[in-house]
Amino acid sequence: MRYRVRVLFACLVVGLFLGTPSNSVAAWLLVDVATDAEEPDAVGYAWMGDTRPEPDLLEADTGPPEPLEVDNLVPPGPPAIDPAGLLILQPQPLKLRTVRPFQAADVSKTGLFGRGKIRKSLFSRQRQQLSSRTGADVVLGKSARSRSATDAGSLLQKSPAVLGLGIQKRTPIITDTRVRGGRVGRLAANGSYWVPARIDLDTMLSKIDARLIESTVVIRGPYSAQHGPGFNVVDIDLLGSPRFDNGWETHASSGLDFKTNGEQWYARQTAWGGDQDWGFRVDYGHRTGNDYRSGNGTRVPSSYKSRTLDVAVGADLDDDTTLEFHYLRLDQTDVEFPGQAFDIDFLVTDAYELQFVRVDQEQYDRLEIEGWYNRTRFEGNAQSSGKRKQFPLLNAMNFRGFTDVDSTSTGFRSAVTWDDEAENQQLTAGVDMRHIRQELNEITSGRIGFNIFTNANSPIPRSQSTNPGLFAEYQAGDDQDVSLTAGARVDWQHANVTDDPAKLAALGTTNPQSSLADILGTDDFKRNDQLVSAFATLRWQLEDGWSMSVAGGHAQRPPTLTELYTAQTFLFLLQNGQNTATGDPELDPERLWQVDVGLELDRGPLRAGINGFHSWVHDYVTFENLNVFHGPPNGQVEQVSLQYVNTDLATLAGAEAHLELDLSDRLTPFATLSYIEGRDHDRNGSFATQRAQPGQPKQKVAGLPRGHFSGVDGGAKEPLPAIVPLESRVGVRWHPAGEQPPWGLELSARIIDNQNRVATSLLESASPGFTTWNLRGFWAATQKLSLVAGVENFTDKNFREHLDFRSPSGIRVFQPGINFYFGSELNY
Repeated sequence: MRYRVRVLFACLVVGLFLGTPSNSVAAWLLVDVATDAEEPDAVGYAWMGDTRPEPDLLEADTGPPEPLEVDNLVPPGPPAIDPAGLLILQPQPLKLRTVRPFQAADVSKTGLFGRGKIRKSLFSRQRQQLSSRTGADVVLGKSARSRSATDAGSLLQKSPAVLGLGIQKRTPIITDTRVRGGRVGRLAANGSYWVPARIDLDTMLSKIDARLIESTVVIRGPYSAQHGPGFNVVDIDLLGSPRFDNGWETHASSGLDFKTNGEQWYARQTAWGGDQDWGFRVDYGHRTGNDYRSGNGTRVPSSYKSRTLDVAVGADLDDDTTLEFHYLRLDQTDVEFPGQAFDIDFLVTDAYELQFVRVDQEQYDRLEIEGWYNRTRFEGNAQSSGKRKQFPLLNAMNFRGFTDVDSTSTGFRSAVTWDDEAENQQLTAGVDMRHIRQELNEITSGRIGFNIFTNANSPIPRSQSTNPGLFAEYQAGDDQDVSLTAGARVDWQHANVTDDPAKLAALGTTNPQSSLADILGTDDFKRNDQLVSAFATLRWQLEDGWSMSVAGGHAQRPPTLTELYTAQTFLFLLQNGQNTATGDPELDPERLWQVDVGLELDRGPLRAGINGFHSWVHDYVTFENLNVFHGPPNGQVEQVSLQYVNTDLATLAGAEAHLELDLSDRLTPFATLSYIEGRDHDRNGSFATQRAQPGQPKQKVAGLPRGHFSGVDGGAKEPLPAIVPLESRVGVRWHPAGEQPPWGLELSARIIDNQNRVATSLLESASPGFTTWNLRGFWAATQKLSLVAGVENFTDKNFREHLDFRSPSGIRVFQPGINFYFGSELNY
């Protein structure tokens, strides 16, 4: 059967491309380049963002827009959602409004599939500066279709534009990203701040469907003061609302995608409209999938149902003022997690954001005020038959488990910008606040030896954190030979447990149970942290297409509510899985110092770059091995109990590189590389933690090496856990000559090295390397219809990522084998 599918797919691809007319007037829809062929009379102009273009920019005789260059393969979007699509219907000049982040970008052939260059004139000035910083990469959301991406994390993982990124693919629709080895970063989406509800199931990026993204900027380091305290930044700009110059208009778009491995369907319907002063966009997406098969044919329990509703409504109150409202709802049901303790019965996320922008005033050049409210709640269980086959220990323990989670993030951000364009200087200052509330209950029953527990709760108690902050950033010389960006912020964070004390008096699976105070080792749950951060980046334009950048910064990250208060919760945090985790209210904030040095070359057909970095992290939050559980029948290791701890000094160092060369007008090979090494320089620490026992609180015993009570030895230094191995991508793009080819093909390989640098004291396992091959193609069938097709892992490699579940006893979770995908989109 698989052989027949492959033959049919090969015939389809060959016929598709051989049958493409060479003089096609269709736009290169996958990269949204509008042709200058004759079109029907235009029905109006459209733009998106915050301010209407000047009247002289809308004159029809200004000529067609020139092609742009972007970072990767870009599929078409509905016309009014991305202006390049509007050009297909309305070829007159189109100008983006200047306040919001850029809303679209056409591309030239040099940007096909690869990294390429982004035309900065389509950015707002703020977005330009954010994306130009050392260690920053940009991904356009339109590439999600051609790369068969599901959530925002999947888009970042599949795009060659993002370097230094590790992933844990938990399900086909939920991806956890690790920027330069970090687990907890900063995630802003249209100004909102997102947090995972339960860190081993949902993720920050899994809440956002990749098709709803306009652009994403990833900053690999503490080089932004406007995104809160932390070490890395993922800034997502969602699709906004359109405007139409010639009065009321409405449009629609329908799309349908299918993946063969797991019979995964995705249907999307979008409607949009508006006039000169206001616009709306409504988008509904529906995903379903069954279990996928790994490369050796094993069925992996991974079915899901997911629905997304996205609404954007915007109005121009006057020529200088815009109000934009955004609502996002995610409904997921029956989501199976291979390699995790629990599946999701249902998950609901409701996210609201209101943005007010006013520009060109005497007192300032830009005022932006944003407020948001995001809430995620879900319930799950550990009783599915697929789960029991993966984890025989659950049946051996007569284990029954249920979990429910409620998490909210709310806050605001207000920023004022003074922009001196004549002197190329800009100053932004502001205030923000983030308020996080979280509660997780984990109700379990079973037995471990003679210890029987019934409806025992191992929770993250109802708790909250409040984080107000002040920030300022200065930029100068943005388009000159030397440019500078510098910023600083100060924060205060308060955290505390707000749950009912009576509920917290008897917790955990021991008999008799322990109180939260005994499990955490203290009854003082209040936290008050003062945090500071500062950074500076310099960029020099050298001769012959060379440029150089240097950056340095200091940042501090407060512990999360999970790191502070989790009470022996069944969280799968490391690859060996089946972990219980215990927090520590006495954790210190992490303190990072980082330097980056980069060199870029842009010389005609050759584009290349290399960047190196080194980070020193004091009080790095890592894990201590408290206890190892040996299960039946042979006494094999089945569970590792983890304790969050600070280590005095950890280092993270590595490099990223990329290369792209136009060998001809039709052929462009490319390559990327990412490498990171993490090391704990004080693994022994100054104490060992003794886990809470009935009637005895958790204790820190001075003078013993960390992990002493687990019986697992470790050295004075060892690699940090959960660090991904060296990764490289190599490939070639084939396309017709010209700036607007109607079809394209990409062949690429993803090469992963062995990972032998593992945390042995935590029983982390080494992992072998592997190579997967992918083939992707696109075709602009008509002016309104675009088609994509591809095959991922077409050698049917049986592989697993380093972060995927693999227990010390030998149980493994593998990623999907060969997977054909097909997609179509019709604009009307």
